[in-house]
Amino acid sequence: MKPGTKIVKIVMWAFFLGAIAYFCVYTYHVLFSSYETASLYSYTAEDTVETTGYMVRDEQVLDGGAELQEVVVAEGETVAVGDTLAVVYSTQEALDRHAEIKELEARLESLQYILSHSAGGSDNSTLNSEIIDAIVDLRAMTASGSLTELEDLSSELKTLMFRRDYTYNGSSALTEEITELVEYVESLAAENQSYTTTISAPTSGTFSSMVDGYESVLTSASVKDLTPDQLDKLLDQRETVTDDGSSLGKLITSATWYFAAELTEADSERLKIGDTVTLRFNSLDRTIDMEVESISKADDDGVVCVVFSSNQYLAETTLLRDQTADIILDTVTGYRVDKSAIHVENESGDIGVYRLYGTQAVWVSVEILWEGEDYYLIAQPTEYDEEGNAVATTQLEDAKSLRAGVEIIVKGRDLYDGKVIE
Repeated sequence: MKPGTKIVKIVMWAFFLGAIAYFCVYTYHVLFSSYETASLYSYTAEDTVETTGYMVRDEQVLDGGAELQEVVVAEGETVAVGDTLAVVYSTQEALDRHAEIKELEARLESLQYILSHSAGGSDNSTLNSEIIDAIVDLRAMTASGSLTELEDLSSELKTLMFRRDYTYNGSSALTEEITELVEYVESLAAENQSYTTTISAPTSGTFSSMVDGYESVLTSASVKDLTPDQLDKLLDQRETVTDDGSSLGKLITSATWYFAAELTEADSERLKIGDTVTLRFNSLDRTIDMEVESISKADDDGVVCVVFSSNQYLAETTLLRDQTADIILDTVTGYRVDKSAIHVENESGDIGVYRLYGTQAVWVSVEILWEGEDYYLIAQPTEYDEEGNAVATTQLEDAKSLRAGVEIIVKGRDLYDGKVIE
């Protein structure tokens, strides 16, 4: 072997062994010596029980049946005795005439608005600028595909165009048109009067358009001390509902409504009659505080029936009947950390975390408020003296305390208070 070839092989082996050594050191550093941190943030955990049940209300079905009718009350609207619920038209011409009247009334409202704003004068350049802005907004909305405010923007643009037209023509022409339009609308209304009848509210209550056959079955009287077996029998008594237009809707005649739900016996033992608990229904964007009215005995399958009551948000629940809900039994708020961030001092048994303070690992004692699947909710306990007064902390101690945004070490070896983290 030539001397030159031998030297090349030695150099190659040296590079190879050096690369292996570097890789081993790097792997050890990554697997055993690296540190990972995570930002601390506040989090609220809920102790919930899921259930299914039925909304129960005192309801009166309203007779309807007219083919040509217009309901004039909104879903969830409160009405008094004698208030108009719907208008019935005897002919199609009368219904078409009513549609024309509504369209003319909308135009009349726009003209009156224009006249009131023209009284103070209007600068044409300003008005043109407003029209351009409205067109730009309208174009941006249609381009984005979000049409939630399309009707309002279109109406605004139409009103601005009217204002510009009548700015050139003068207010006298506008006043004359308003007068003629009022007379025409009044004449149409008078002509239509003999072709219309009204349906009035027989009692006060909250209007709902939904009739599902449970109105005479699920009532406040039927849910008192309700058992699972009794609930099943009530549900079997549901009346048949047809879509033949024989019903206008219904009036909910009581302010208090109920939710009859089935729970396991173990879950029901966490409730007491008279307790106020929070329920979150799958069809609502809000939670509702409800009182526990009754808890039945368990049946052979270990199921109980719990009845909750509330006098809030009735108007938002008129279209709901069978529902899935979460019963929120407790909520806990604290700082959320991974379980790997929690350490226990072997000698004292003190529980804590290491937070990063500058380049140091600083020990902070904590108490665990909640345990999740892979996290804890923690809080920094307050120290008290023998007289029960909170112990004052120094400025440095306050700086090292836990608060939202600080970095907590969630991975690292051989940690101790004051260790410098590189």
